[in-house]
Amino acid sequence: MRARPNSADPIRVVLDARYVREKPSGIGVYVQALVDRLPDGAPADHFTFWAHPLAARPLSRAANTSEVTVRTGSNSPWSVLWPQRFASFAEVDVFHNPHNLLPRGIPCASVVTVHDLMALEQPRLHLRGFERLTKRLYYHPAIGRALREATCLIAPSGATADRICALAPAAASRLTVILEAADPCFRPANDGDAARARAAELTGEDAPYLLVVGANTPSKRHDLALAAFASAVPRPWRLVLLQRRKGRAGLSRLARQLHVADRAVWLEAVAREDVVTLMQAAGALIQPSLYEGFGLPVLEAMACACPVVASDIPPFREIAAGAALLVRPNEGGKLAAALRDIVRSPALRRSLGEQGAARAKGFSWDRCARETLEVYRTAAGARR
Repeated sequence: MRARPNSADPIRVVLDARYVREKPSGIGVYVQALVDRLPDGAPADHFTFWAHPLAARPLSRAANTSEVTVRTGSNSPWSVLWPQRFASFAEVDVFHNPHNLLPRGIPCASVVTVHDLMALEQPRLHLRGFERLTKRLYYHPAIGRALREATCLIAPSGATADRICALAPAAASRLTVILEAADPCFRPANDGDAARARAAELTGEDAPYLLVVGANTPSKRHDLALAAFASAVPRPWRLVLLQRRKGRAGLSRLARQLHVADRAVWLEAVAREDVVTLMQAAGALIQPSLYEGFGLPVLEAMACACPVVASDIPPFREIAAGAALLVRPNEGGKLAAALRDIVRSPALRRSLGEQGAARAKGFSWDRCARETLEVYRTAAGARR
């Protein structure tokens, strides 16, 4: 580790980029946005990216970057408990873990992005079965370590910052809110007919649809979306579920029980440009989550002028600022009523789409990267 740099000195940063890999995820999008922007934003600094073995390489072609392959998972106990076994921290000023955890024994200044505290506050929603039991042994302590010991903390929303301060008041002085954003590729369709035609190819039919995006986990309440759709949305409307995890047998069974199996379409993985198209052509995005730290699909849909129906939880209120239909969590009847209104009213869909697109323009990955660089310099200067 080098001597503490002055505010104008170049710094050397390690960013754990292992969420950038072949499987899409919200955190992966966030990390990729930083990888794409940080080097150009600070050409005098050097950035070393920890890369997942399955990631497309190189992660960056910028001259002020290097990469180290870390052959263990980003959330595995091994890199949390013994990080220096997998990568060197020599001559490093700042280590940034952008996914909630602070590994043990980091010998330099540390920055941790805490996306949410669901593992601590709502563990029954976080993981299932054996994975939940095993991760309690090291994952929870690593979040607690971040809240107590990280030089600086980043929260993706004011709502998450509030939860951090409620759980760990002493963290407030080290905490910065840096809002996430939708990639510029998420935008209203230039050609609505072409978007609908491509969506028909992807979903197998040229009929209107509502869209659900994200992992099929307890916190997302995809089962509630399916039940509300079944009770309120008539033919020819369909429900398209773009889910990055398998294990949908329970939802398939529920669709059969609700007699909508022939109107439910599951897509497991599509290219990002096709995710954009699906949002551009959808009648609305449904996001009935019980707990979120930010809610990137909500913002991405808004940026595409896709109406949003979502849970009335603090992060979604913060993102939407009135540009979405929000209903109380876990209230299937209210969700069904909102979906009924959406499919019946083209004017409502158009109004929400316009409001959402305007609201989404206020979020920027470029600004997120600039503010993150400021946190790095603060952390480097604060390290004793």
